[in-house]
Amino acid sequence: MTTITLDNGRLRLVVNPRVGGSVVRFDRLTAHGPEPLMRPGSEAECDPNRLAMYPLVPWSNRIGGGGFRWQGRHYPLAANLDGEPLPIHGDGWQRAWQVEEQGATWLRLGLRSVHQPPFDYRAELTYRLTDDTLEVSLAVTHLGEAPAPYGLGLHPWFPRSAGVRLVAAAEGVWEVDADQLPTRWRQLSAAEAWNFSRGATLPDGRIDNLFTAWNGRAELSWPERGVTLEVRADTSRYLVFSPGEQADFFCFEPVSHDVDAHRFADSSSQGLASEGAGLVTLGEGECCEVRCRFRCHSAD
Repeated sequence: MTTITLDNGRLRLVVNPRVGGSVVRFDRLTAHGPEPLMRPGSEAECDPNRLAMYPLVPWSNRIGGGGFRWQGRHYPLAANLDGEPLPIHGDGWQRAWQVEEQGATWLRLGLRSVHQPPFDYRAELTYRLTDDTLEVSLAVTHLGEAPAPYGLGLHPWFPRSAGVRLVAAAEGVWEVDADQLPTRWRQLSAAEAWNFSRGATLPDGRIDNLFTAWNGRAELSWPERGVTLEVRADTSRYLVFSPGEQADFFCFEPVSHDVDAHRFADSSSQGLASEGAGLVTLGEGECCEVRCRFRCHSAD
């Protein structure tokens, strides 16, 4: 595998364009050597789920029902990951991206896909190191003649430790069924373990749930390492995933739309209902984008 390394003297980012445009590892550079800020992967690894981060395009998370209905037509979607009965995360993370431009501290990748109708798109993924910050932008332009509903996000994997803390304000959370599809939205109570508004450790058991009405700012802190990673994104939702306290990772995913939003987005019957769930309807040549910044600093 051919990887590309970005380095600004304070941070180092290794990217594998051929494996979903994924980040292999993201490190801060210290006097004692590189220290991972995301779960590090191997440069020889070809499974994005064993790397540090990958893009979510043209949609995020799962879609149930074998596909979805859009403008009076049903579009089937097949499962695309071993062990997962439902299609997940679109196709961008499973495609080879092309290098468009690059410098010592920045990289722009491109992807053309027509593999999952009605999505006919070109995506652009940019990584940039600036001082103590990794800036990521993910944009998609629809190229099909008929409009289609899009969603975007990022899927970073972080090291999980006993003391790791998450601060991320949200008003509510979606409960899910056995297939991880949403069943009921509820407001978060002040005292519950899943309320990360004032900061909390991760729950002992499994969590794989979407949180809504996020203000776009979060902090991930590892007190035992003296490190905090501030996350700022222009999305109003995030998803937290971890199998439980036995896992050595967790995911904090800024995303633009609700899980399974496409199945309830048929514009022929619900008008702009898709927009309420966070999806964006793009006509030919129209574009949408998400941006995210990961800033590293010493923990207070």
